[in-house]
Amino acid sequence: MTNKQSPSFVVAISGPSGSGKTSLVQKVTSLLEDAVSFYFDDYASVSQYPSNFSEWIREGADPNQWETPQLLKDLQMLRHGESISLPDNKGMIKAASFIVIEEPFGRERAEMNGLIDFVACIDLPLEVALARRLLRDVEWCLIKRNPEYLAAYLKEYLTGYLNGATREMYLQVNARVLKNCDLVLNGVSSVDELADEIVTAIKTKLGAV
Repeated sequence: MTNKQSPSFVVAISGPSGSGKTSLVQKVTSLLEDAVSFYFDDYASVSQYPSNFSEWIREGADPNQWETPQLLKDLQMLRHGESISLPDNKGMIKAASFIVIEEPFGRERAEMNGLIDFVACIDLPLEVALARRLLRDVEWCLIKRNPEYLAAYLKEYLTGYLNGATREMYLQVNARVLKNCDLVLNGVSSVDELADEIVTAIKTKLGAV
C-alpha cells in the first residue's frame, strides 16, 4: 500500500503499562501488508530515563528527558530500507513498508516527532490497565519464580504505585499523547477490534479505501 521507494510508514501505538500495547502492535503488524514490529522496551539498556519520576513530574513531565538515541537511529535506518540489529542480541529487524512501533509518548518527543506518521493512543481507566499488568506479572512470576517472590513483588509494586509517582506519570503522559494523536482507542475493546480500527484508519489516510 506504500511506494517501496518511499520511507516506510511509521505507526506508533501509545498507552500506559497494561493497556495492551504489545499485543496490539503484534496484531496490527499481522494485518498490514509488509509490516514489522518495533518495541520501545527493547532499547531500555541503551537509553536514559528520568531517575526520579516524582521530580520529573514536578518539573513539567518533559517527554524529551526520555532519551533513546539508539532507537532513534535504528528507526531512521528502518524507514529508509535498511535492516537493523536490536540491542543485547535480541535479533534483527528487516525493513518493510510499515513499521508498527510501541512508543508510549506518541509523537511528543521531539526526536521522534518527524519520524512518526500515525499515532493511535489507547485510552482506558487506569484500574483496568493496572489489573492487566498485574495479571501478566502474576503469570510470569508463577512460571519463572515462586509464590514467595510473587508476594514480595506485588507488595513492592502496589506500594510504589499508590505512594509513588507511577500512577501520576501514566496520567500525565497519556494526557499529552491524547491531545496530539490521530486516533483515540477505547482500551476496553478487544485487541481484534482495536487492530481493525487502526488498520482502517491507516488505509483511509493513505487513500487505500
